[in-house]
Parts: sequence; structure tokens; C-alpha cells
Amino acid sequence: MANQASTSKPGLVARAKIYGGEVRTEMEKVTWPTQEDLKASTTVVMMFLGLFAVIIGGMDVVLQNIVLWLFKLT
Repeated sequence: MANQASTSKPGLVARAKIYGGEVRTEMEKVTWPTQEDLKASTTVVMMFLGLFAVIIGGMDVVLQNIVLWLFKLT
């Protein structure tokens, strides 16, 4: 095995400081939504959840009736 150059890796604390600095730098680049944008997005999500709940509930009732009808045939 060939001799490798002794490049020392920074210690745990030094790496944690570097990581924390990089996180802070990236968080400064984030564009946060306004409260109005957040409310609008939440409203849209809740409406879709309600719609999907109604659709899935309807499918459940229909499929339940089909299965019960099939069992009555036997």
C-alpha cells in the first residue's frame, strides 16, 4: 500500500460549525410565503381533501353494495 499524504480531516466540532454556517447561508436564500399565500394554499389543500374524501366514500359505498349483492347471489 502506497504512503498517503497526511491530509487531516477536521474534527467533529469543526465540521458541525461548518455545517451550521452552510445551513444559515441557505436559509437566508429561502423565500417564505406571506400569511395570505399560506392561507390560500391551506384552503386549496383542505378543499381537495374534502373532495377526495367524498369521492373515496362514494366508491366505498358503491363497492360495498356490489360485494353484498354478489354474496346474496350465492
